[in-house]
Amino acid sequence: MDTPLSLLLNRAMGKAHPVYASMELTYTCNLACRFCYNPVQRKNQPRTIPPPAPSGEPLRFEEIIRLLDDLREMGVLYLTLTGGEPILHPDFWAIAYAAKERSFALRVFTNGASLTERTVERLAHLAPNCLEMSLHGATPGTAEALTQTKGSFERQIRALEWLRARDLRVFLKVVVTRLVEHELETIKAIGSRFGYPVFYDPVLTPSDDGQEYPLELKPSDEAIQRLYSASGLNIGNSPFEREPGQYHCGVGSGTIAVDPYGNIYPCVQWKEPVGNVRHGSLREMWEHAPLLEQVRAVSRALPTQLMTSVRDQAYCFHCPGLARLQTGDPSKPYTQALRVARIRREVAEKEIPLNGIETVSAAAHSD
Repeated sequence: MDTPLSLLLNRAMGKAHPVYASMELTYTCNLACRFCYNPVQRKNQPRTIPPPAPSGEPLRFEEIIRLLDDLREMGVLYLTLTGGEPILHPDFWAIAYAAKERSFALRVFTNGASLTERTVERLAHLAPNCLEMSLHGATPGTAEALTQTKGSFERQIRALEWLRARDLRVFLKVVVTRLVEHELETIKAIGSRFGYPVFYDPVLTPSDDGQEYPLELKPSDEAIQRLYSASGLNIGNSPFEREPGQYHCGVGSGTIAVDPYGNIYPCVQWKEPVGNVRHGSLREMWEHAPLLEQVRAVSRALPTQLMTSVRDQAYCFHCPGLARLQTGDPSKPYTQALRVARIRREVAEKEIPLNGIETVSAAAHSD
């Protein structure tokens, strides 16, 4: 359902006004998740080639502050600090407070296992717009099989207790893998216990450098059906309708992403650099980079193209960044999107939508 805010944001993106910015502060992490998409080597990743070397030195604190000033001057509203585990960045707190001082609606992504009671106290003082925390299982065995880190599940549960006590606004996120798919209801119960909503994402992504090892953990059709059934875990199951000419997503039009080395991307999934903040004006890149003009043209054309090329287009969460990574063509539907669309349609044909409420995709809650 359209709201005044959503209409405003859609209008801004239609005019290529940046609304959302995502900053990957660091690829350092205290976990070693088997499906991690960061372009770095983590434990037991069945890579066929090594990850790429860093493109330079990480941004210095003063460079990050200048970047925040540029984003504010451009009118960005929502800023996400992510990683890796962003809280492990040595200047995380100074960066987060600088973002708040510049009036961004601040989101912080965390795995929760790095949080201590003192850290949660500092987060409560920071008062971000929201904290988005990943859960990787409902039991220690499942969580540790995915994070490859002893004690990670217990640390996450303690973190939830501290966050609830401090009354922080938290969203829980679950990447649905074949290891966790039998615990989805139990994870939802954990969220309910603490009063936090849970969002599920059934689409695993290749690593940013194109390695497909995360896809080995993709969930079963039955698990995805449970996600989108009326008695299932997400809210409702009705398709979202699109009209020709509507924007399919905000890639390169409403979103902008920055990696730890200052490279600028159309979004967190379209990892083709537009430029680097050390070598040019962010505004100049946003307004004149040829790549962004190409990306915006793709985004504008996608709704009409999907209507003619995908049988289940009304149910299809097509991500052009993922399509580019998996097929080489941002407009070409990729296997995972088609699979989820087919399952959503099959579920919807068997059931009456719940109050006409659209299914919420976890992809809408991540960058």
